[in-house]
Amino acid sequence: MTSDLLYRLRALFRRKSLEEEMDEELRAHLERQVETYAQSGLPRDEAARRARLEFGGLDQVKEECRDAHGVSFLENTIQDVRYALRLVGKSRVLTAVLAITLALGIGVNTAIFSVLNGWLFRPLPVRAPEQITVLAFHPKEISNSHYCSYLDLLDLRKQASTFSDVFAYAPGFVGFSANGRPSEFVLSTVTGNYFPALGIKPLVGRLLLPGEGEKPGDDILLVLGYSFWQRRFGGDAAVIGKRVLINGNPATIVGVTPKEFHGTFFAFDMDGYISLNALPRIWNLSGFWTERGHPSVMAFGRLKPGVSLAQAQSSADVIAARLAAQYPDTDKGAAVRVIPERLARPAPLVTDFVPVIAGLFMLLPALVLLLACLNVANILLARATVRRREMAIRAALGAGRGRLIRQTLTESLLLGLLGGIGGVVFGEWAIRASGSMLRSVTSATSNLGYSLDCSFDWRVFAYTLGTAVLAGILVGVWPAFRAGRVDVNSVLHEGGRSDPGGLGRGGVRSLLLVGQVAGSLMLLIVAGLFVRSLGRAEHMYLGFDPDRVLNVLVDAQQIGYDEAGGKTFYRELERRVRALPGVESASLAFSVPLGIPGPAAPIYVEGRPPAADREAPVVYFNGIDPRYFESMRVPLLAGRTFKDSDDEKAPGVAIVNQTMARTFWPNQDPLGKRFSLKSAAGPFVRVVGLARDGQSTWMLSLNPSPFFYVPLAQNYRSFMALQVRTLVPPETLLMGVQKEIHDLAPDLPTIDVRTMQQQIHGLGGLLIFRLSASLAGVMGILGLTLATVGVYGVVAFAAAQRTHEIGIRMALGATPRNILAATMRQGFELILIGMAMGLVGAFLLGRLLRSLLFGVNPGDPSTFLGVSLLLLGVALLANFIPARRATGVDPMEALRHE
Repeated sequence: MTSDLLYRLRALFRRKSLEEEMDEELRAHLERQVETYAQSGLPRDEAARRARLEFGGLDQVKEECRDAHGVSFLENTIQDVRYALRLVGKSRVLTAVLAITLALGIGVNTAIFSVLNGWLFRPLPVRAPEQITVLAFHPKEISNSHYCSYLDLLDLRKQASTFSDVFAYAPGFVGFSANGRPSEFVLSTVTGNYFPALGIKPLVGRLLLPGEGEKPGDDILLVLGYSFWQRRFGGDAAVIGKRVLINGNPATIVGVTPKEFHGTFFAFDMDGYISLNALPRIWNLSGFWTERGHPSVMAFGRLKPGVSLAQAQSSADVIAARLAAQYPDTDKGAAVRVIPERLARPAPLVTDFVPVIAGLFMLLPALVLLLACLNVANILLARATVRRREMAIRAALGAGRGRLIRQTLTESLLLGLLGGIGGVVFGEWAIRASGSMLRSVTSATSNLGYSLDCSFDWRVFAYTLGTAVLAGILVGVWPAFRAGRVDVNSVLHEGGRSDPGGLGRGGVRSLLLVGQVAGSLMLLIVAGLFVRSLGRAEHMYLGFDPDRVLNVLVDAQQIGYDEAGGKTFYRELERRVRALPGVESASLAFSVPLGIPGPAAPIYVEGRPPAADREAPVVYFNGIDPRYFESMRVPLLAGRTFKDSDDEKAPGVAIVNQTMARTFWPNQDPLGKRFSLKSAAGPFVRVVGLARDGQSTWMLSLNPSPFFYVPLAQNYRSFMALQVRTLVPPETLLMGVQKEIHDLAPDLPTIDVRTMQQQIHGLGGLLIFRLSASLAGVMGILGLTLATVGVYGVVAFAAAQRTHEIGIRMALGATPRNILAATMRQGFELILIGMAMGLVGAFLLGRLLRSLLFGVNPGDPSTFLGVSLLLLGVALLANFIPARRATGVDPMEALRHE
């Protein structure tokens, strides 16, 4: 555009001339430019397109001139948005590629944040949920507990002046029977003030009232959860007043909770809520009302308005000290932690780890988003190089540096918002997939109803919008800076061939490419470490043979059997199942490995009482019958297994594992040693056997912990696991085993039935490792894809920018091999630099994830080497393809280029 035209346009605006005069001037100049292009041999349509593209269109030229003479900021912003929309319309394919790239990064972050939102941020659907706190009571004797006794709860109610109400609940499994139909029932035993304190209103009937159900002789009252009411009774309001059986105890249904309320047991939906007086009857807690040594309920408090958490904690400390002084036998050394309800999820025991876990959850998705932004920024930088002449013309027309920067940022923000829209779609799909995985997690280990709400709300929307805006700024900030410092004279004279930010000159695109390779390598190495962890877990020694074993969980107390009746039932059930065709052996136990956690007890070694200022170590154990080792094929290294004669009349005996023997009797033969589960004074049990270490508890672990076995005949428990080792596929015997249970006890529901292989692949086994490896693997694949596209795009653009140079080289005698080597060398150097940085970053990131890895060193050489070779091969291929294409340039065409 000539200086004469610029002078006349500015003069028109200084005289505040009509826009029609400017339109005529511009159109006349553009027509002359079209004629010039047409005379060079271009078709007239192409000549017109080039002329308009060079000057940015009539409207945009007018907008730039208007901006130079005081048009309002709002009008300028509207003009910027309109032009950005026109640019999107002209480059649909490129816009779609960039938006999809950002959508992948934003969508992954949206999905993960949605899970964290449901976990940490979404409040309970109760009145003033920010006032609800968990009062985690830590008795001296059970340091890993957070329950308190009923008497301690009463003291908290009376003395906690900072709380307007103190209430409690205790979750559990029971048997539910109505109209002669038994079923498993998941309930919360609650205090009378549970619902009033939370501010819950009944959907049908009424809820419990303060003080109701807190006397031993009161009738048992039951409030149904909405889902169970719909599922079992079809939403019939006539169920109010109906009498049902809970573990054989009569209870009266008085109401139904609203649909949105699922209880206070994190992430699960309660089938019902029963009055507190049912607790000692259902679980035979004889000292529940009168003894402090039975922590059995989880306490909650509602803060008074205006009371801070620090004030509440100070008050709780005073109460704990007072209880410790008044009741030293049970409460000495006890503490009460006041924790906001949201931060006590999933349990108060892991409160301190919640921020760490949440941070690690968001780390990998954030890295994927960063890679997506680097990829898009690189492409926008390339496009900014092509548009340098356009920006120079705008500057010549009077557009200031701020206006050019604002226009470019507007375009990138629009791109970020498009990516955000795509991210919402992708995130919604990922959220549904995550919900399915979480439901599979819960169903793999229990019959609890899943209720973690990961749906979109204003927090997720705000997070997604913020992420989209941030991504738009990140990808546009450097192109905008480049646009704002364009040199009008040099650009209009050089013809647009130079690229000050190109490869091999320390340009920004080179730095972005290095970052892409480094980030991709970090993601891939983390994915490799998690995959290695999964492989390590899949092939570790379990300590038992899981093949062809069926586990059946039942609780004889659910239909009212006492200890004598329960023993008779289980003895007859085992005999009948053992006689079924295809059964090799059958046994009974308190629990099964990698299943529901078994009991634990403090250990007092004979002759070595614990120091006065130290607690007795707590060790998990399992009650088994004499055939358990045969059914599970647990290796016995020394001594003997239990016998039928090890009954309640015989002296107490136990079998310990290797770790327990080393812990309590180092360098000694454990056989014949004695320990107590009650006190340092006894009664004692004698060690009669030594079992090999294995996976005895409810979660896979590399480091075996102390563990021991006791005879069932000396330690009755109503909840039992029946193990059936079969000669045929265990699934084929499922109906036969359930028939025997029904024949013996028609009203007894089966809590759970699954094979040992299913147990291994459940929550306590491999499921968490599979989910972690899958999540990390998806992130790694996305990172690899983004890095590959980034390398290809940058090298291809650099080769295209050097077309004129390549033509000259070839005209002077350079061979295709020379051109290939020179083109690949620049990309190869950047790839190596990026990989070196990525190795350092992966090592540091691996150390942060150390606690989540299983049997794998965070600096595992084989993982680092294998993943590095994979990325190097893929990156070199992405580098080779555009470099190979550059060797096919026709020298004559290249010399005429631009």
